[in-house]
Amino acid sequence: MRRALLLLALLALATPARAQMGGNATGLGGPGTADLPALAEGSTIAAVRVEGADGAPVAAATEAAARRAFGLAPGAGFEAILAEAALGRVRALPGQGGATYRVEGGGRSLTIVLRLAPGAAGPSGILAAQGIRAFPTIWRDERSLVTFIANGGLGAFSDGSPWFGRPAVFTRGSPLVLNPPLGAGTGARTGWGEAYAEYGIGGAAQLRDSSFYLYGAVSGLGAITAGRDIFRDDTRSTNELNRAYAGVIYAPTENDLRVNASFGKQPFTLEDGFLIARFTQRLNAGWLPGVYLSPRTAADLAGLVTARAGNWVFHGFWLEPNRTEDILSRTQMLGGSLRWNFDAHSHAAANIIYVPQSNTGYAVPNGLSPGGREGLVTLAARGRWADPAVLPGLWVEGALAHQSNTNFPMSAWGGYGQVGFLARDLPWQPSLSYRYAAFSGDNPGTTRYERFDTLYSGGLDEWLQGITMGKLLTQSNRAVHRVRLNVSPREGTNLTLDWYLNRAMELNNLGANPRLAQLSSRDLGQEWQAVLRMPLNEKLYFLGVAGLAQPGDAIRAAGGGATNWTTLQAQLFWTF
Repeated sequence: MRRALLLLALLALATPARAQMGGNATGLGGPGTADLPALAEGSTIAAVRVEGADGAPVAAATEAAARRAFGLAPGAGFEAILAEAALGRVRALPGQGGATYRVEGGGRSLTIVLRLAPGAAGPSGILAAQGIRAFPTIWRDERSLVTFIANGGLGAFSDGSPWFGRPAVFTRGSPLVLNPPLGAGTGARTGWGEAYAEYGIGGAAQLRDSSFYLYGAVSGLGAITAGRDIFRDDTRSTNELNRAYAGVIYAPTENDLRVNASFGKQPFTLEDGFLIARFTQRLNAGWLPGVYLSPRTAADLAGLVTARAGNWVFHGFWLEPNRTEDILSRTQMLGGSLRWNFDAHSHAAANIIYVPQSNTGYAVPNGLSPGGREGLVTLAARGRWADPAVLPGLWVEGALAHQSNTNFPMSAWGGYGQVGFLARDLPWQPSLSYRYAAFSGDNPGTTRYERFDTLYSGGLDEWLQGITMGKLLTQSNRAVHRVRLNVSPREGTNLTLDWYLNRAMELNNLGANPRLAQLSSRDLGQEWQAVLRMPLNEKLYFLGVAGLAQPGDAIRAAGGGATNWTTLQAQLFWTF
């Protein structure tokens, strides 16, 4: 193999001790990567594909011109406003006035498909004589875009024996429930509904005839929950600011250099969410409706810089995910990621994250905290290899991260390795993969602190690691075997079947759910999960989930006996 990668990977950190109220309470998965631009905001682009109007290949020169005009490439973050604005530049190319784009996720990675189509270039939108039928586009040409933001979702949920039949045990003391001293009162089965709508306006514009573009967006979010969810049973609704950010892009026409800098309330995901995912940075539980839909994905403050030149992609970021909820950690992160795209299938990346400020403390068995997240340094690397010319359908990827702290002795490790095969020539294009992921726990017999801090790891498609187990278990002190089967009965539709086997790395589990602070066994349990992702049309997207989690010896002992936790979910997302 002419460029084998040693795969290693991203970053790291953990759920704050003050926020560990029975799993990752800040976000319980969300839809993951899906085939709607609104649901892909903040995702990392894995691939960009260019095709003709009928899906056929296009001439190399035409494809190169379209890619340069579009400006988005693997490794960059996806923003719908920028993609729509870039589409105006593609339509300005000779004969490409009918060009469109779509996103493909399928619960795996984000692909942008740019479809070139003949047509005459020219302004479009409500103000360009098209009237309301052009909604949500107000105005678009090759130099500018102004558009309404209008999307949302609704879902119906039913969980059997939530909290493994012991809600009062595993949620007692949680500020997310109505009566913390007693915990949640979900009973044998609970059912509820959730809905949200995002509304706003965004745009982008070229500065005269220069290589600079300004862009930004402002949106609000209304959400409601009715019925008894896994924390509480009161009907509640909110209406709040969701996104508010502005940015500038430098995009010269004479080369492929692209620099994008933005600041404000905006979403951010690093790679596939192994350590930083947009679904886990904001509170979506308790008094805030949307515990399963997870509609709030924008960090309260984020300063982002992306630079791309050739096959190199650099990300610089400063994040303060949550500044408003007292029960969550006020953590700031400063980091950078450098990625090299070997080709369309393989890449390698190196990362560093530093935490200059945080009020999260770490717990040890003697009750004396060694320190906390402040001063945490994460060094990591990641890689993926695939070569259709050598072994068609096979891919290998992995990551390795090490953590230390500038304020006290700490040495923690986390990472994963995965191998998979995709049979593109078979009906339904089945793929089968195996992944082993492990995050170290703290060994009380050493003088160092060793519990891996996974910070904002998450996302239904990759790093929730079980839609039910992810509510009770943190990533830290956990080793997980995952076997995944994915099939695609038709274009855009994906059925994913996952099996997870969970083991504890150490019996000392301080920093997790209080009832699981000291484990009697390393057996945490297993989970079976089925996820159906299906676009109904260009505006509607269906997500169905069925899961069965079986408690292991450690959970059964901690709960004084525990039963299987089942979940059934039906979610519909829409966008204009």
